[in-house]
Amino acid sequence: MTLEPLIATPVSSHQRTHFWQTHFGTVEGFATFEVVIFTIMGQFCEEYTGGYWECCTLTNGGAFIYPDLGPEKLTLFNMHNGNEAKLNPEAAGVAVCLMLYSMWSFRTESELLVERFYQLRDYAIQHPESSAIFHLID
Repeated sequence: MTLEPLIATPVSSHQRTHFWQTHFGTVEGFATFEVVIFTIMGQFCEEYTGGYWECCTLTNGGAFIYPDLGPEKLTLFNMHNGNEAKLNPEAAGVAVCLMLYSMWSFRTESELLVERFYQLRDYAIQHPESSAIFHLID
C-alpha cells in the first residue's frame, strides 16, 4: 500500500481571517492558539523575535502555522525534555503546533483537536526534517 504524500498549502489572505475558526472553531480556547504558539516559539528559540506567520492547510484536512523567516535553520531547545534541534521555519512551526495541539487536547478533551494533532503528525512523519521534529518534541 502506497500512501499519497501530504501537501501543505498556504491559505489566501482572505482565508487567514477565518483560519482558526474554520479549522478549530469547536475547540475551547481556540482564539488564543496563535498567541500561545508565538509564545512557545519565543521560549524554545532565542533567535525568534516575531514576524509574519503563514497559515497552511493539509490535503488530509489538517492545519498549522509557521514563521515565514526564509530558508535559514532555527535552533529550538525544548526545556521540558532537554532536546535541541535545528529546523527550517516550516518544520519549527510544525513542531510547535504539534506541542500545542497535544497539550490543549489533554486540557480540553476535544476530539477535533486530537484529529488535527494526528493529521499534522502524519505530515510531520513524511516531512524531510521528521527526525529533528520528533527529537525536539518527544
